[in-house]
Amino acid sequence: MSQDTPSEQIDKMDKPLPIWLILPFSVYIFIIFGLFLFPVSKWTWNWWEAWVVLCIMSIITTVGYLLINQKNPRVLRNRFKIRKQGLTKETKSSAGSDWFIFPLLTIGLFGSLAFPAVEKRFEGFWGQYPFPIPWWIEIIGMVVMTSGWIIMIVAQIQNAYASKILDINKDQKLIDTGLYSKVRHPLYSGFCFWIIGLPLSLGSVVALAGSITAILTLIIRIKFEEDMLISGMEGYEEYRQRVKYKLIPGIY
Repeated sequence: MSQDTPSEQIDKMDKPLPIWLILPFSVYIFIIFGLFLFPVSKWTWNWWEAWVVLCIMSIITTVGYLLINQKNPRVLRNRFKIRKQGLTKETKSSAGSDWFIFPLLTIGLFGSLAFPAVEKRFEGFWGQYPFPIPWWIEIIGMVVMTSGWIIMIVAQIQNAYASKILDINKDQKLIDTGLYSKVRHPLYSGFCFWIIGLPLSLGSVVALAGSITAILTLIIRIKFEEDMLISGMEGYEEYRQRVKYKLIPGIY
């Protein structure tokens, strides 16, 4: 049996995935979010905001992942991986924070989806709803949500090492161009915009509690992630001094 050389392994990482493997992602997004929103809302099919949100996310996911697969397919493989491979004694402790970060993020995400669906389920039950959102706020929410999703796609195109888990690849290089020259964590920036816009798009102010939970969790994760990168990646400390902001230029 022949073994791949390091160069052959690198070539495989940079090889685009089959289209048939990429296209189902839009269906996956539509089904997963749809199966959460509509049953909880007691199968309220005339919920136009939910249909618009599902369509926007499905379309951007399809186009975005096709672009990523064409321009930077390595990032898809990195984001699919579930096993940490490049940790050392110095970075293992910080990377271990995933065990409580992921559950908190999940709680925040489902909170931002569950509250709008529950509110829709009991719409009219309590008479005049105490926290109504005008339609134009919902439209603004959709714009913010869409902008965040696009930022996440662009950040992944620009950084082949973007991973869902905290890890450092053996061949990983510091990315300091594009969005990464403005903020140190543009992927998280996009997520923050997306998860703020999501509940507003669905007509819920209360659901922003879930969004805030997710954003605060991300801020905690950034602390652990940067500790890991300072310990395990050459040049990251200098990059951190050069690019001052973590998420939003001029603010944070």
